[in-house]
Amino acid sequence: MNFFLFFYHTVRFWIVIIILSIILGTLATTLRIFDKSGNLSHKIAALWSKLICQLNGIKVEITGIENILSDRPQIFIANHQSYYDIFALSGYLGVQLRWVSKAVLFRIPFMGWAMSAAGYISVERNNRRQSYQAFLSTLEAIKAGSSVVVFPEGTRSEKGTIGIFKKGSQLLAQRAKVPIVPITIIGTRDIIRKGSMLIRPKAVRIIISPCITLEEDDAKKGDEILQEIRNIICANFKDF
Repeated sequence: MNFFLFFYHTVRFWIVIIILSIILGTLATTLRIFDKSGNLSHKIAALWSKLICQLNGIKVEITGIENILSDRPQIFIANHQSYYDIFALSGYLGVQLRWVSKAVLFRIPFMGWAMSAAGYISVERNNRRQSYQAFLSTLEAIKAGSSVVVFPEGTRSEKGTIGIFKKGSQLLAQRAKVPIVPITIIGTRDIIRKGSMLIRPKAVRIIISPCITLEEDDAKKGDEILQEIRNIICANFKDF
């Protein structure tokens, strides 16, 4: 991609995200007045995410959409390649989601207000007490009928590899007593890399694998299942 085309895509992305954040962020915040559940606000946030993909020429292809459970909440466990993971998943999974996000994002005008309106959960990662409160809030969101997305690596990949999965997602599934759905995300790192604000339009592929049920009182099995989920995601990722 030549410099001018690269520059064009980057400028277009930031113009689109700012305009959409102002318009749809205001709408999502307003809808919270009429819908305290945050469901309508999340639908607006999902539209915001989908438009960010479409208006920036990002094609998202989903395989295994039939593996999403339509009658109950679930925990989606995904690898984390880029900020664009959030746009792709929020825009195309088609279910009520509640995200656990860094507290600093909630302070961004319009976008942060919409996140609060949708019932997303703020967390200060370096504050253990606040992290535990976010864990409890996530449990409440699941029990209220919303699904959540967890990136068990804890951060975006710098080199494009898949890191070790931390146990938080396993504990959440055990406590919430809901199925885990593995998700493999491919291509988002090529769009925007960790530490960069530059955009390279690329296709995104999302692979949704069949759900896995985790028993609450079997911690050893939980460790094995978490590794099994990582193996599934790594195998899907390697194939592309």
